[in-house]
Amino acid sequence: MNANRLLSLILTVTLTGPVLAAGDDKFDDYFDTQMKAAQKAMSEKRYASVKEKVLELEKALTKVDPAYGEKSQWAYVLDFKRFSLYEMGEQEAAVESCRRTVKVLASNDWPYLAEFNVVRAARRACHNMLAYEQSAVATTLAQHEEAISQIEQCFETVSPIEDDSVLDNFYETRATVYLKANALTKNKYQPQLFDTLARADLRKLALEEDPEFAKIMKTPAYLSFRKDFKLPKKNTRPGINLSFNSSDAR
Repeated sequence: MNANRLLSLILTVTLTGPVLAAGDDKFDDYFDTQMKAAQKAMSEKRYASVKEKVLELEKALTKVDPAYGEKSQWAYVLDFKRFSLYEMGEQEAAVESCRRTVKVLASNDWPYLAEFNVVRAARRACHNMLAYEQSAVATTLAQHEEAISQIEQCFETVSPIEDDSVLDNFYETRATVYLKANALTKNKYQPQLFDTLARADLRKLALEEDPEFAKIMKTPAYLSFRKDFKLPKKNTRPGINLSFNSSDAR
C-alpha cells in the first residue's frame, strides 16, 4: 500500500495564508510559529518532534477553543497528530484520533470558503485511514460495509471550489476496500470496483502497478466494462449513490 495514498498528508496546504483567530493575535502568532515548526519536523521525518508540538497545540486549543469553533486550526493539529502517531507505530491511537477528528470537524462546513479546504483535507485523510484499517481486519459483511461507508464519506467530502485531484490519493484505498468486499460477497461489489479502477485509469493514477489490480484490469469482464466507460458530464467523482446500470446512468 502506497503510504502517500494511504495517509494523504495535508502538508501541501501551506500555512502562509490567513489563520482563523482562536482568541487574540498573540495566540495566533504562537499557533502559526508552532505549526510551521511541526511542518518542518514533518518534512524531516522527525515524527516524535511533530507529535510533541501538536500535542502542545492541542492542549492550548482545548483551553481557548473547547467548542472546536476554529476548525482550520483544529484541522492542522489533528491531522498532524494522526500522521505522526501512525508513523511512530501507534496505529490504534491514530485510528482513534481519526474517529475524533471526523466527529468534531464534521459540522458547519462552509463549501465555498477556501479556508475550509484544510478542514475537508483532514476529514478526507481520516475517513481514508478508517476505511483502510477497517478493511484490513474485516471478516464479516457488516465490517466491510463500514469500510465502504468510510471511503465513500471520504469521496463525498469535497467542495465545489476544490479540484477533483484532491481525491487522487484515495482511489487506491477505495479499490482495495471494494476488492476485499467483493471477494466476500461473490462479486456483489464488482461494478464499484471496476468503476474505481476505470476512473483511476482515466486520471493516470497507475493502480495497475499493484499486481492484484493489474490482474483484474486484464480480465475480459473489466476490459468490456472499461471499453464502454465514460465519466458523467456533471459529476466526475464516484459516490455511494451511483447507479452502475450503465456508464452514463449516474
